[in-house]
Amino acid sequence: MKNLVERVCNKIIRRTQWYDRYWNGVQKFWYLNRFNLDVVNLGSNSGKYAFDYEGLPVSGMNWAIGPQSLVHDFNILKNYFSYLKAGATVIISLCPFSSLASKYTKMTNLKYYTFLHPATILDFDEKERIKALKIKQSPIREMPLFCIKHTVKEVVKYFVHKPSPACDMEKNAATFIDSWKKQFGIEDLDAPLSGQHCKEQENRIQVLKEMIVFCRERDLKPVLVIPPVHPSLRKRLSAHCRENYIYSFVRKANVQHVPFLDYMDDERFNDDKCFLNSFFMSKEGAKMFTKTILEDLKIS
Repeated sequence: MKNLVERVCNKIIRRTQWYDRYWNGVQKFWYLNRFNLDVVNLGSNSGKYAFDYEGLPVSGMNWAIGPQSLVHDFNILKNYFSYLKAGATVIISLCPFSSLASKYTKMTNLKYYTFLHPATILDFDEKERIKALKIKQSPIREMPLFCIKHTVKEVVKYFVHKPSPACDMEKNAATFIDSWKKQFGIEDLDAPLSGQHCKEQENRIQVLKEMIVFCRERDLKPVLVIPPVHPSLRKRLSAHCRENYIYSFVRKANVQHVPFLDYMDDERFNDDKCFLNSFFMSKEGAKMFTKTILEDLKIS
């Protein structure tokens, strides 16, 4: 009886939105059984929200997870490239600061233990691996109070639904800029890169070069992409900022001259309806953008 109750509780928990957020959406890799994919995209949060292949005439999957660095992108590709068909397209979705190093907490890294080979996990910790796998197997057993609290909260929210206020795009854009400056230790986005940032960028250049070579050696077609951002955020990323953190980085890494598609200033996606906030695209925006990029790449 106890085992039956546990199984039922776990089944309910795994269907909740909070549990999906807890693992940052990595469940799509837990039961992956789609082979011969035509196209996949990697990336962090912007890629996670910018791509949606549902209903389109291709076999595609969104492999982005947020937050996530280029190194994590590469490790996912190493683990799952065999699910792609020969000649498939790998969209490497870049954020404004993909060229810099990101440090994540143990909690943020916990998800990787559930679907990546241990040899490809940064700062591998056996205790963390055991913890992650136990939670994956039975969340109600490993963190009962946490599960009950969040599940009840979600049920209450479902029945006492309050409409979400419209996002103040200008305020949200300023928040993103402040957050990035704090995260990466940047005082002035328009100033030349610091010595530390130059070192970080050199490391990321090497990672991106290796990703491109990895794809080419396996008959895959890598494409570098910058998804659209809302005009309120776009205007805060000056030409100097973009050159320092995006374009110079891409030029140095893209020595094999793979396609580079920059949609940051694409006015087709200026409408507020295309975005959840100033950086993340809405489902409607993702549908529009994914259709657009597949047409631009002639993938059908």
